[in-house]
Amino acid sequence: MADLKALMLNCTLKSSPEVSNTEALLDRVAAILHGLDCETEIVRVVDHRIPFGIESDLGDGDEWPQILERILAADILIVGTSIWFGVRSSVCQMIIERLDGTYNDTNDVGQYPLYNTVAGVVVTGNEDGAHDAAGTTLFNLGHLGCTVPPNADCYWVGDAGPGPSFIDADGWNQSAYTRKTASWMAHNLVHFARMLRDRPIPPEGNVVPDWQGPKGEGPS
Repeated sequence: MADLKALMLNCTLKSSPEVSNTEALLDRVAAILHGLDCETEIVRVVDHRIPFGIESDLGDGDEWPQILERILAADILIVGTSIWFGVRSSVCQMIIERLDGTYNDTNDVGQYPLYNTVAGVVVTGNEDGAHDAAGTTLFNLGHLGCTVPPNADCYWVGDAGPGPSFIDADGWNQSAYTRKTASWMAHNLVHFARMLRDRPIPPEGNVVPDWQGPKGEGPS
């Protein structure tokens, strides 16, 4: 069995079986992870019925709880997003909003459920916006409890204006930078996941109940 498990959320706007450039780059990262004894699963979010909201279960056919269960069972969470109008996709924004619901739960020692999950981001698009999409998403995941290692993002963007996307531009073979960042991200995610598996973040000082503590005394 693989040593670790990574869940990769493809936040493309395209439903299956339409070709996704974001998934093509996720596949490249997955191949590196496989070589590091890490199992991967890619979930294309738009293929599931996920209504907008900030709770973990909205009922009435909501399929987010099943995806959230897979997220919480993984050692590594990688969010893949395309760029539209210079920012991350609306699907990526939606899953971050749904992850807000995890603030209402805790793990076995009283921390937020995403504690000891390692996070990374993969971004594809034409023109600019990769730094903004990666930075915002990694910040969100850190606030939700994930651990973000160094160089935890991988991206490819094309030239300004209309033009070929990642697959048509042969972005993997044409961009040494994308190959480098994919390798650095995969290795660092795996390294930190193994560290946290062996030595989880202790609950002292970061449990959810009574986090405000008595007035003027800080966290309890």
